[in-house]
Formats: sequence, C-alpha cells, structure tokens
Amino acid sequence: MTSLDRGYSPSTIDAAAVSIPDRSRYYSLDAMRGFAAICVVATHFQERYAPSAYLAVDFFFVLSGFIIAEIYGKRLARDLPFQAFMAARIRRLYPLYLIGILVGLVQIVLLTGWGLRHQSIIDLLVSTVANGVFLPSPMYFLQTNPMQGMFPINGPAWSMFWELLVNIVFALWLFRLSVRALCLVALVAAALLAFVGLKYGMLNIGWEWPSAIGGLPRVMFSFTAGVVISRLFGGMPAWRKGWAAIVPCLLLMILMAAPVPSMLRPYYDLMFAMALAPLIVMLGLFLEMPAKAERLATWVGYISYPVYILHRGVIGVFKAVAGSIGLSGPIAFFMLLSAVVGFAYATARLVDKTMTMRARPAR
Repeated sequence: MTSLDRGYSPSTIDAAAVSIPDRSRYYSLDAMRGFAAICVVATHFQERYAPSAYLAVDFFFVLSGFIIAEIYGKRLARDLPFQAFMAARIRRLYPLYLIGILVGLVQIVLLTGWGLRHQSIIDLLVSTVANGVFLPSPMYFLQTNPMQGMFPINGPAWSMFWELLVNIVFALWLFRLSVRALCLVALVAAALLAFVGLKYGMLNIGWEWPSAIGGLPRVMFSFTAGVVISRLFGGMPAWRKGWAAIVPCLLLMILMAAPVPSMLRPYYDLMFAMALAPLIVMLGLFLEMPAKAERLATWVGYISYPVYILHRGVIGVFKAVAGSIGLSGPIAFFMLLSAVVGFAYATARLVDKTMTMRARPAR
C-alpha cells in the first residue's frame, strides 16, 4: 500500500516503519498508482488503448519523490547513513526487478526460437548482465543493428535506473535543501524538460539511447516536485474522505487514455508532467478513499509495482500465442490483463514471504 508503515515501491516505487502525526496511509495514492500501471499494460498491448500512458512514469516519479521524502527525509537529516538508505531501496526494488529481467529473457528466447525475433547471442548476454544490475546495455554502441532500448531485456526497467539515480541525488543533496532551493531545482529541471520535450516532440523519452538525455530532466523535475509536495503537505489530514476521491483516479486514467494530435503532443506532455501530475498527487492527498474502498485501494496499490515491472515479458509471449490462434481486440486484452495481474500478485506474494522468512531471526 502507499503507506508510511509499509512503503511505496516504483513507477514506482520501500518498506520502512515510520509514523507521522495525523496521516500514515494514502489509499487514494495507492489506487492511482495501480490504475496507472494498468494503463501502461494497456498501451504496451495496443498503443491506441492508452496512447498517453507513457506519462504514467512522470506521475510515478512525482509519487516516488513524495513518498521517499516522507519516509526518509527526516531520517537522513538525523543519522541514517547513505549506504543504509540505498541498501533499503535496492532490497525493496531488486527481487521483483530481477524476476522481471528473467521473464523478459525467457520471452526473448521463446520469440527467437519461434522466428519472431532476431537477437545475437552476444547482445543477449551482455544486455542481460548489464540490465540485471540496473545498468543500461552498451550494445547500442558496439554493433551494427542494435536494439535502441537501454534496457532491451525488460523495457520498463529503464525507469528503475533513473529512479535509483535520483534516489542517490536525494540522499546526497536534495534532502538537505530548503523548499525555496528545491523549487529552484525544479524550475531548472522544468526548463530542461521543456527543451527536450520540444526537441523530441513528446516526453516518451529517456528509455532508449537516442533520447537518453531526456531521462534526467524528466526524473529530476517530477521527483523534486514530489519532495516539495511532501515538505508542504506531508502528514496533513485529508480535507475530505469519501467517494469524491474517485475523481482524481478517473482524471488520471482519462489523461492516460487521451489521444492527442501529434502537433499538440509536446505541449500536452509538458502540461501533464509539469502541472497535472503534481496536481493529481496533491488531490490524492486532499481527497481520501472511504473506508469501504480502502481494502481494494490497498490491493490495487500492492500490485502496481509487480504489474509494472513484470508485464512486458508476459505481453510478448501472450501476443505471439494469441496471434497464432486469431485472438485479438478487447477480449484478448482483458485475458492478458487477468494473466498479468494474477502472475504479478502471485509473484509479489512469493517474494514477500521469502523476504519475511529471511528477515526472521534464527532460533
């Protein structure tokens, strides 16, 4: 759940036990990140189902900045060592991340065996090793016809690279800054973000080598905006608790599903990243889910990171099999979504149980 006693995973995206007066859980934020992850699945299955869903990453980065600041800001200011902070982040992210790499590798091997994909052995080996330790594959620069993705084994892993990078920046520098200084950092990042957004004509950048430069301002602005939101509004009680909290959730999904003319695309993307994503996160703080929806919101939030980091490999295999039997359209998508959610939930539960058993002291 998006809570301060359980943590926030990716994108999004950390287990830490802290308490903050008046507010320890954010059910609306749980629901939002879960719905955003589902929109990412939709766009990777068929882009026309959610043509703007790549902007979910910008929302995830804002949310990550807020939650990381809430959980670790004061602890870093007191005495939490940098090494302990990074170890906690990697412990939280890596198990499912590694499984996502393995699922992606299985997908590539299967598709190559079926003749649907061409992958050199050296590319596969080097990319797997690099991606397996949160590093981009260098093969783009080492062969004639490389894959352009920085994380070709499991595409969504690219955002984890930028997530960890900005976590390092936070733990070494950002947490020390005043709100005014943070706003200045966000302003500089926003200027750079506007530049790359207009240069590339969209914000679907930072995941492939040709547009890699766009990843840094993208994560720096959104994460810093989340830290600012934490400083200004973190821990405050919700203004209203009720079904009105559905409104920002629906707004987020509508914005993800919106088809946008190409000539308006860079302006839409920049408006979302620089204004709407932070606004929606703030609405999630001010409007809280009713008690009847808390369990569902918690569950949707729980599966968000597993769905996000595991879905790509499942989609590759599913689309190949579905295409061979003539299955397509919405029915195929809902079958895929059920498979992805089921697999993600089961995997997350297995990882949680394994981590819990390892954390128990020996008797």
